[in-house]
Amino acid sequence: MKKRKNLRNTNKFSELVKLVRTLRKRCPWDRKQTLNTMKNNVIEEAYEVVNAIETKDQDGIKEEIGDLLFLGIFLGQLMEGWGVSLDEIIVSTIDKYRRKHPHVFKSKKFKNVKEIVKYWHGSKNDIFEGIPLSLPTLLAARLIQERAARVGFDWIDANGPIEKLIEEIDELKRTKRRNKIKEEMGDILFSCVNVARHLKIDPEEALRMANKKFVRRFRLMQKRLQKEKKNLSELSIEEMDHIWNEIKKNKN
Repeated sequence: MKKRKNLRNTNKFSELVKLVRTLRKRCPWDRKQTLNTMKNNVIEEAYEVVNAIETKDQDGIKEEIGDLLFLGIFLGQLMEGWGVSLDEIIVSTIDKYRRKHPHVFKSKKFKNVKEIVKYWHGSKNDIFEGIPLSLPTLLAARLIQERAARVGFDWIDANGPIEKLIEEIDELKRTKRRNKIKEEMGDILFSCVNVARHLKIDPEEALRMANKKFVRRFRLMQKRLQKEKKNLSELSIEEMDHIWNEIKKNKN
């Protein structure tokens, strides 16, 4: 087991803030960045944290959380161009989470976690407030559905959204106009998320697993063809489908 360094007598957070400030002064790339150019970095780093957690990579988790912390400070310093200091952001964050937890910092009582969540959303005039449009669309759809469900706009069980999904697929089959096809496709995806939510499955995670499974099976098909001295482009769709089904049957 690695021995932990004692950081009690050093302010490493201040050191990291200073490091970011130095980079933004001396590095041409860092100096060139804006809030707008850093958007994709935020998304990429967040997903790298998720990937490290899912693969149970302890060193990776530590590294990726560090990258996310670095990025948060970097963005905070970019906000200085708008007249907002990093200290103001930190104070605002502390105040926000103190207000969100009156059962911890004040005398308010809640019976259970559901009551706490209800309290967090009860003060909002718009039930969809706080759902960023920039979120991955599967996640956004799930959050929208969860918010609607909190006020009673929901199916009783999974049978409802499953039947709705079948209905949406039938509508897609009957649709001829291109713009309408796109709309119906969106309805199908939204319904898929609703089915997953009722089955208590994270649609993002389920689709990620499906992606990995598809890639794994396709690579197995490629390896098999390489052994047989064949090329994918030389096979008909029927031949590829036959090999695919054999691989699927073997559950590799």
